[in-house]
Amino acid sequence: MHKYQARVYFSDTDAGGIAYHARYLDWAEHARTEMLRELLPSFSQEGMRGLGFAFVVRSINIDYYAPALLDDLIRVETEMEKLGAVSGVIHQSIYRDETLLTELRIKVAFIDMETKRPAKLPEAVVAALSNS
Repeated sequence: MHKYQARVYFSDTDAGGIAYHARYLDWAEHARTEMLRELLPSFSQEGMRGLGFAFVVRSINIDYYAPALLDDLIRVETEMEKLGAVSGVIHQSIYRDETLLTELRIKVAFIDMETKRPAKLPEAVVAALSNS
């Protein structure tokens, strides 16, 4: 399981100091990217594009339980729930201390950037994600 921390800034919130619902998607995206950086030492967002493949989001299911508030330090926990040859499901939980704020299930597909069609994950990526 990968853990990522972020701070809730003024720009993340409404006038009442409550985080906008869409910010959770941003924090989750940042956490997934940092997980890939940790698992694949040669990973970079630009480098991945240069290699001709990408992960694309097929769907997201998100449940909100409690709000993140201005100046909170939040933690995003990310784990690969299911991994297939050309797709997967990622589970993410966002916490403030031990309080569960939000849960996300993200279905992702792996595509060839040239054809925009599903493509098999390279073995190195499968091995790295299988251990996440």
